[in-house]
Amino acid sequence: MLRDALLLYLHISAILGLAVFLTAKTSLCRTGAIVQAALPRLRRIDVWIWACYVSVVSSGAALVVWGIQGPDWLLRNPLLWGKIVLLAAMMAMAVPSTLRLSAWARSAAGTASWVAPDAEVKRERHWLMLQSHVMVVIPLLATLLTHGFG
Repeated sequence: MLRDALLLYLHISAILGLAVFLTAKTSLCRTGAIVQAALPRLRRIDVWIWACYVSVVSSGAALVVWGIQGPDWLLRNPLLWGKIVLLAAMMAMAVPSTLRLSAWARSAAGTASWVAPDAEVKRERHWLMLQSHVMVVIPLLATLLTHGFG
């Protein structure tokens, strides 16, 4: 029982970390605000976002394998698969963001007055907001799952 509680703690901490770093990145992505000096911070936050994704997946897998509910019940539960699909969708939405940050860094190299194009910043913010909105559904599925639904 203690093992399950600790695994849940790790899983929830990873999810909260993901929410924090998505929020931080979204708050920095404003038109006119992404200048060359801001890119290193955005790229560090992006690394933390990916670290959180890895932590969420790893701790979730550990819960399936070693958690109190066990893999026999969990792997047949559609709510678990719903969570997995939503998280995979969030991760898929994060890939273009990472690529865009790399492209911005290449474009900004050696140009002190560089500013990210407004249209690209708006697109970036749109995808970040979509990730955040998808993320809101995951705790609902998790709550139903832990209460025996599915």
